[in-house]
Amino acid sequence: MRYVVIALLALILGGLVGRMIWGEKKPEPVDPVQVILTQVRTHAVIEHERQVAIWYRACPQVLGKTPTIFIAWPAKLVYQLELADVQIKRTGGVIKVTTQPVHSDEPSVPSDFVDYLSTTSIFTFANEQELVNREIGKASPIARYLTSYFLYHDASIQSDFADELRSLVEHMAGALGVPFTRVDVDIPVVKPERPQDWPKVPKLELCEGTLASVNGLPFAKADSGTTLPIGFRPPPAHSRSLTGTKPSAPAPATATSTTATGTSEAPKGNATFVPAH
Repeated sequence: MRYVVIALLALILGGLVGRMIWGEKKPEPVDPVQVILTQVRTHAVIEHERQVAIWYRACPQVLGKTPTIFIAWPAKLVYQLELADVQIKRTGGVIKVTTQPVHSDEPSVPSDFVDYLSTTSIFTFANEQELVNREIGKASPIARYLTSYFLYHDASIQSDFADELRSLVEHMAGALGVPFTRVDVDIPVVKPERPQDWPKVPKLELCEGTLASVNGLPFAKADSGTTLPIGFRPPPAHSRSLTGTKPSAPAPATATSTTATGTSEAPKGNATFVPAH
């Protein structure tokens, strides 16, 4: 009888030990920051656009009298921020968001909206429509040049992306009850290191003494038949800085920056979350 009692006690003890080892474990609490990280990465891409208008006067060299062609067209400069590798960490009351650099995408140039005005003469021995079509064919290379130029010189592009991402993280943190004082967004800026890697303005047959303009700002001129770029600084947009505070807190003083004249003439843009391709 004693051995039976010992055997029963051994079985009971073994069952208790097994339950402790292989029994059902309580689920570990979910880190809300990880939830935010997963949801942000699910968005895949943030896309921004810059609306611009380009116009210039071309005087192509042809047989006979040189014609003058005034060209004007709109374009959308497209930029994207990939979120697949975004990192989010919280230290105290600060949520730090780190991303990859913003990159440019193919600009949109609606050829249906290209306007031109040609002043030709009976002494111009060239097909007017062919000359115009040649100028229209330069629209995409010009838009690509301006896309890269704005990316490297328009600081508001970085701020616009930071604002969109910060707003998204703030709303998620608020919904999950994550206490925070501010959300910092770090978007690195990568610029070409060598002069030859900077964008090049395409060759334009501008009339001597005239300028090619984007949103009223000159970006190219002609000098002895050579097209030379003109540096310009896009006006700053009304964007928050890369370090932001909660919506309930006072906004930084830099959030209402304007141009020197006190008016904002920055190119307008729209932001849209799109799925990854």
